[in-house]
Amino acid sequence: MELARCRDGNCGRSAVMRSRGNFGYGFTIVQDPIWTLSQVLLATGGRFISGATQASFRSITTDSRTIQPGDLFPALTGENFDGHDFVFKAIAQGAAGIIVSRPVEVTTVPVIQVADTLKALGDLAAFRRRQIPNLQVLAITGSSGKTTVKEMTAAILSREYSVLKTSGNLNNLIGMPRTLLEVDYRHEAAILEMGMNQPGEIARLTEIADPDICCILNVHDAHLAGLGDINGVAGAKGEMFAGSKSWAKLVVNVDDKRVRGLARKYSQEKITFGRSRKAMIRATHIRSCGENGMVFTLHVDGSRERIAIKAIGYHNVLNSLAAAALAYAAGCSIVEIIKGLTGFTAFDKRLQIEEAAGLKIINDTYNANPASMAAAFAALQDLRDASRTVALLGDMLELGDKSELAHRRLGENAACQGLDYLFIIGAYAPLVAQGALDAGMSRRRIKIVRTREEIVEGIRRMLDLGELESGDWLLVKGSRSMGMEKVISGLKEM
Repeated sequence: MELARCRDGNCGRSAVMRSRGNFGYGFTIVQDPIWTLSQVLLATGGRFISGATQASFRSITTDSRTIQPGDLFPALTGENFDGHDFVFKAIAQGAAGIIVSRPVEVTTVPVIQVADTLKALGDLAAFRRRQIPNLQVLAITGSSGKTTVKEMTAAILSREYSVLKTSGNLNNLIGMPRTLLEVDYRHEAAILEMGMNQPGEIARLTEIADPDICCILNVHDAHLAGLGDINGVAGAKGEMFAGSKSWAKLVVNVDDKRVRGLARKYSQEKITFGRSRKAMIRATHIRSCGENGMVFTLHVDGSRERIAIKAIGYHNVLNSLAAAALAYAAGCSIVEIIKGLTGFTAFDKRLQIEEAAGLKIINDTYNANPASMAAAFAALQDLRDASRTVALLGDMLELGDKSELAHRRLGENAACQGLDYLFIIGAYAPLVAQGALDAGMSRRRIKIVRTREEIVEGIRRMLDLGELESGDWLLVKGSRSMGMEKVISGLKEM
């Protein structure tokens, strides 16, 4: 991409951008990305209540603590917060306008009233997306692997194109619009992660992002508290394909029967990936290189090349195929795909290999559901050689009526994998322990603890007694709110 630049990287009223490849050809005159009051009213359908009738806004900020002079502040509301309580603080910090859903006594800055400030935030993001004419949007959802695939895809595309991507996992109805609002005329592609825990959320995110390429990675037991069962999960994930435009490309995991079933309903062009010989993007001759990652032969629509990735676990081969399929749909060659995947490194708290007190640690603490637990166990077993293996596990949350069964099976899986020791914390720890006992694990190897500090002390004691030694492996994993990364911090301080 070539972009006309001005001093300080700010091109004033307009800029000239030239895009290439699948992202479009030709020159486009674009307008300054600063928001005008009329644009905000047009985007949100809001009603001007008070304040100056001529105004512009530097950016849109939803957190009153980070307001900068010139920002527009939408007063979002949620179960535990109400942005309307912070309107005056936002103005004091320099907010140049506010969006509210109920009357407020403000005359010093423009006040825009809407029925729903969260919807208004999404509408603003959708408006901004439409203002960038050559932007190609890639959307990713699935029960597991979203962030890893997003990062892998970005590693490929960013070698050739100017890419905006979801920061961390800001993938909900607040986070994704916040990401999309950052797009400007430098960007040629936006890679957006879409998460949900209720029906309708993916539909709304798809409406906002209007993706050109849509990928459903997989459908597993996750977020069952809000979706009921796996069919509910499939239906919610399927909202992405259902909401895609007629010329969008659908990236389909043919190894997942539910994703295949969702894709069959639609006539859009499909890019398939998986282990199946029928997949356009597939892998053969897969080999583990232990903690150095995986090696496999990548097939891309008739071409094939040997590739090594610095990510452990067989499931990361499938994640690589998903990223390759997304990049292929966006116009990348197999050479570009391999260069990008080869340069990828494990993302924060997702099967990262660390070390403490001579022990090797797999940090997979970002989140947990039954499928990701199974993948983590498989990765741990692939690394063990002659060393001992220990799992330090927290609860898997949001599984609804299946919580008890899922945790009992987690214990069974831990025992069947031949783990040497199991530390368990959380409300479901007794069920995990019972599952492990039922599957034949010795009671003395199962340790239920009440605090993360007890886990650290238990590992210290095992090192002192010689039950663990340098080079042994620890897997640390649990749902986000369990804060299992604090266990790793404690281990590093031993």
